Amino acid sequence: MHDSREFATRKVSDRLLATHPEAQSLHGEAGHRHALAEQSAALVRRAFTAMQETRLGYEELRRRLDPRRTRTVHFGVALAFQAAIFMVLVGLDAVEFTGVLTGRMTAVAVAAAAFWWGCAWLAALAVREGRRGLLGVVIAAAASLGVLLAALYADAVVPGQADTRYRLGVGVGVALLILVQAAVASVLLGRTEPASVLLARRRWHRSRSEHAAAVRTHRSDIEAAIIARQEWQNLVDTQANGPVSLAARVPPPRSGSG
Repeated sequence: MHDSREFATRKVSDRLLATHPEAQSLHGEAGHRHALAEQSAALVRRAFTAMQETRLGYEELRRRLDPRRTRTVHFGVALAFQAAIFMVLVGLDAVEFTGVLTGRMTAVAVAAAAFWWGCAWLAALAVREGRRGLLGVVIAAAASLGVLLAALYADAVVPGQADTRYRLGVGVGVALLILVQAAVASVLLGRTEPASVLLARRRWHRSRSEHAAAVRTHRSDIEAAIIARQEWQNLVDTQANGPVSLAARVPPPRSGSG
């Protein structure tokens, strides 16, 4: 019974394709939409595989570089704060060199700020790797340089004893601010996520967005394929069942109504 129905439907379809003006267009559109749905389904599978690979790669890299999840500060946020700290260090170094240098003050202040930032990075690295010797050397070098800067600032202008003491106090205060900024930079560096983790997470998010876009496209293709298939099927059903439906609508003749 099922085979005979399929044979009848195929026969009607062949007749429609040969005679009906809209049949070939509807049939071609249905096939086209079906092919697009299959292609988008394959794209979804590939996008899902790529998304899983990038996600697992990101998680594995994060576990390897930050096993205890202590480096939780976003790289971009940390970079902005580090830039602000660097500018503060440049300003403080310029204060310390006032009266000591007469030319190229900005270049020397920037170089000194780079030195302080390098000390902060070495201190963060020493803490991360548990190298107490290196940490002690970095702290001693930073403190010695701070004392030197304070002394240079105090001896820059010596009009009197009171003025020297005042400038020494200012120099010590500025040196302490420099050391505090360097310590803050060191702590921030120790809490900042690695740049490679940031890049791996971006790749994962990008592949996740591509997978979501592929899923949306596939859903749209499926809906279009269903609509196109339904339009073709309606035409076939109309041609196959039309005469039967017309006969069913004609009432049978009444008997015994003389």
